[in-house]
Amino acid sequence: MEVNIPAGINSGQQLRVQGKGERGYNGGPNGDLYIEVYVQPHERFEREGKNIYLEIPVSAVDATLGCSIDVPTIHGDVTMKIPAGTQNGKQFRLKGKGVTDVRGGSKGDQFCTVNIRVDDNLSRKEKELYKQLQELQGTRQGESIWERFKKSFS
Repeated sequence: MEVNIPAGINSGQQLRVQGKGERGYNGGPNGDLYIEVYVQPHERFEREGKNIYLEIPVSAVDATLGCSIDVPTIHGDVTMKIPAGTQNGKQFRLKGKGVTDVRGGSKGDQFCTVNIRVDDNLSRKEKELYKQLQELQGTRQGESIWERFKKSFS
């Protein structure tokens, strides 16, 4: 028997299929079949109600300079802009890219949390460029992030 599972159903909810249960007593009608649904977790997407949560890796360079990336959603990929200066843990909302309400209401949202990843396998040229950047940061006017942090303890 095929049973249609409605979009947006939650774990623990039941579906009732009329007349597909046990036979009735003394020739009465069949009872109803109740199916309890368990939604399996996804390896990357996390679901809370109608909302979907996803952690997205972004390089330090892309977070610093900004970029556009194609983010997977349960509805297909969507282009999302990462603004220049994005910090680790920043959360972006993709409106309407979550789960459909089981009762036919609006869709939830998808929230993407930026996880800045530093590449530990740099080419010689990349290392040279990072060293140049490090020297520039040391010579520019004002305090570095580290110096401001140290001063906050004084």
